[in-house]
Formats: sequence, structure tokens, C-alpha cells
Amino acid sequence: MKKQYDCVLSSRKPVVLALVYSLLLAAMAPLTYADAGQQEKALGLREAMQQTLQQHPSLQVFPLRQQGLEAQKKTANLKPAYVVGAEVENVAGTGELSGIKALETRVTLSSVLELGDKRQSRVDLVEQQSDVVRVDRKVKALDLLGQVTRRFINVLNSQERVKLAEVGLELAQTTLKEVNRRVSAAVAPKADLGRAEASVQQAELTLLAEQRQFESHRMALANLWGSYQPAFDEVSGSLYSFNEAMPFDALFSKAQQNPQIEMFAAEARVRDAEVRLARTQQVADLTWSVGIRRDEGIDDSALVAGISMPLFSQERAQSRIEAALAARNEVTYRRQDVLLQLHTELYRAYSGRSQAITSIQKLQQHIIPKLNTSLEQTRVGYQRGLYSYLDLLTVRQDLLNARRAVIEAATAALKYEAEIEQLTAEPLAKTE
Repeated sequence: MKKQYDCVLSSRKPVVLALVYSLLLAAMAPLTYADAGQQEKALGLREAMQQTLQQHPSLQVFPLRQQGLEAQKKTANLKPAYVVGAEVENVAGTGELSGIKALETRVTLSSVLELGDKRQSRVDLVEQQSDVVRVDRKVKALDLLGQVTRRFINVLNSQERVKLAEVGLELAQTTLKEVNRRVSAAVAPKADLGRAEASVQQAELTLLAEQRQFESHRMALANLWGSYQPAFDEVSGSLYSFNEAMPFDALFSKAQQNPQIEMFAAEARVRDAEVRLARTQQVADLTWSVGIRRDEGIDDSALVAGISMPLFSQERAQSRIEAALAARNEVTYRRQDVLLQLHTELYRAYSGRSQAITSIQKLQQHIIPKLNTSLEQTRVGYQRGLYSYLDLLTVRQDLLNARRAVIEAATAALKYEAEIEQLTAEPLAKTE
């Protein structure tokens, strides 16, 4: 049973911006969508993104991480615990200390008085860690949307390849009919008929392989939102519609604001909080105690109190401060390294997209029209005995290869576009 896959060749609507804010991050939607009524079970990119963000397991861990940090924050905000102690002296001795005649007992209550704003520093550190989790979720969601887009494009690619395989089968069948007519008329060798029949069978195998590949890509897309059985028959969108890109410098400027770079700012704030917490250790805490002492030997009781403070706290805290500062400075250099990598990846995608679009234009405007003309001329010449079956087969295969090259170039262009939008966390198209 033959299926038709429709792709709409139209300019894209600016639906990506809606995803940027509604999904709390920039989406990478390089496609437009056909009307919902055109296909009964056609899936749009926006719907695929929403389902993935709602149901992908990797995003479900972030609320749990936030809950854990909230619990840590409560713990960090606690004051030092109170300690109750009891001591007994001069019990079960000998002579005057025998029995409990000289018993001394002491009951005390003690705790630590934190100095240097340590408690607030602990709370600040947990709050900054919570901000890192928030940004990390944005990074993960952006990565997931990139996966959705790439797999969506793979399905579009497979749909086009299935259509092309169907065209190839039709051409092979048409050629077989022509060869059969000429063999029957004894103007072509019987060997041509066998080759033509084999060509039809090869085209059938190609179509079957493309259909299987389509099913595989369809399943891979559905798996992103936890589905083991795709509820759609195809995806809607255009494989041949591209935005006019911004200049590279403008794109790189936007790329420096994406969540991956924002993560370094959040991590730097965590390191700053760790430095502040380490510096609070320079101020020693005061340990205090109060209690009652009872002396059975003289039948008297008295209050007791005490304080203690460790010495040389500044020296002991210095190593912690140095370690925290080193970790803080490391963030700066790692950010610079990632920016260099980001520039490389962005330029590769930018130039690759440009080259892919140039290839598409060359193929569509020059190469394929010439091959179409050549195929028709060769077919007519074959009917008149001017060309051999091999000539006809060669031109036909050249045409199919050129059309397949258009599909692959368009797929590459859209994937490069998706990569650019993932790196910049914004749509590629120019905005007014």
C-alpha cells in the first residue's frame, strides 16, 4: 500500500518565540506546520516539544533536587544545638570518699554562640545552589528540545526519502514497460529485460528500506516523551523552508547569553558564597555553659558557668579561603574555554548551513532541471534506438541521486539551523 507524505513549501511562521517564553527557554523550531486538518494523525514540532518537556524522565529529577535543597536550607538555618550534661565525682571511693558522703554532682546546659554571620552564609550558599539547579534544568530542557528537533527533522527526511523511493519505483516500472515493448518488438536484447526487471526489484527493496527507516525514526521521536507506540502516522512541516539568518557576530553575541553560559554565572555565585562561608571561619565561635553543682560533703549547691574559644582561627581558616578562591577563579577560565568552543561550533554550523543552502539552490535551479531534460531526451532516444538501456538507466539514476542530494542537503541545513538556535537559545530568523 502506497502512502503519500505531503510537505508544505512555505515560509515559517514565528512560532518559536512563543516557545521561548511559554517553555521557559528558547526552542529550536526550524519548520512550519501544515494545517491540522490536512493529515489525520500528523504531529507538529511544537506538540512534540511540549510532550517531551512534560513527560521526559530527565526533567522530573529537578523538582526533587529543589526539595532536597529546601531541606538543606532549613538545616543550614538552624542554630547550634543545646547540650545537656551531667557529671558525678567522689562516688564509691574509700575512706572519707566512701559511699556518697562526698558526692559532687554537676548538671550543665551548653551550646555554641556562632559569630561572624556563619548561619546566614550557610543559607546563602544553599540558595545559590538552588539557582544552579534552576539553570541546569534550562540547559537540560534546551538540550532535549534540540534532540526533539533533530529527530523531527529525521522523520521529515525519511518521509521525503520514501516519496523519492516511490518515484524511483515508478520510473523503474515505466522503464520496464518500455524495455518489454522493445524486446517484444525484437529491437532490444533480452538481457535488457532482465536488467530492467532486476532494477524494479531493487527499487522495491529501496522503498521497503526507506519505509523501515521511517518507522525507526518515528519510534525514536515518540520515545522522547516516553511513548513505546507512536500515536502519529507522520509529521507535518517543510524540509525546504529556511530563515534568513542574522549576521554571525549578532548570533555569537546572543550565544554568550544562553543557559550554558548562564550556568557559569550561577556557579560563580555558588563559589562566591563558599568564599564568604570560608571567611566566616576566621571568626572563632564562643562555647558557653551554665549549670548547678551540688556538694553532698558540705550540703551546698552553687551555680557554675564557663566560656571557651579556640585560638588561631584565622590561620586555620586561611587554607579554606584559598581553596574556595581557587575554585572561584577556575570558573572564569572554564567559561572562557567554553566560549571558545561555542564560537567554533557556532561558526561550523553557520558556514555549514550556508553551504547546504547553496547546494540546494544549485541542485534545484540548475542540475535537476538539466537531468530532467536529459532523462526525457534519453527516453525518447531509447525509443528510437539512439541510446542503449544503460544510457537510460544512468541518466535515471543520476536524477534520483540529485534529488536525494537535495533531501540530504535540506536535512543538513535544518539540523545546522537547529544547532544554531540551540547554541543561541533564540530563533535564527531576523526579528524586527
